[in-house]
Amino acid sequence: MHIRFSALLFALALLSSCAGVIKGTSQTITITSEPAGAEVLVDGLSRGVTPLTVKLKKNHYETIMVKKTGYTAVTRPLEKAYDATALLNISWDSSTTDMITGAAYEYEPNSYHITLVKESK
Repeated sequence: MHIRFSALLFALALLSSCAGVIKGTSQTITITSEPAGAEVLVDGLSRGVTPLTVKLKKNHYETIMVKKTGYTAVTRPLEKAYDATALLNISWDSSTTDMITGAAYEYEPNSYHITLVKESK
């Protein structure tokens, strides 16, 4: 019984990813705007209006757009940075699980404040 349990723990360790286990494969992003009440699109899909907190799959999305009638729309890239937590997984599987799931990266910054400019008539 002890050998089976040890084998199970070893298998789970090999299949798990540190960044994915510790921080997950999704990340919460906060988007605010001046004025508030602007629509937020993530890669072209509407996610709600500002102020908005949205959970996004890591290393999956590229841009956010904030728009409101009467104002010029603003598009920003969702920049990604390597999550150093993934380094803990190198001894198990060279961090390949974190790379595949996207957990090896995180959105940086994780909050955006967008100032919209009134359109000129």
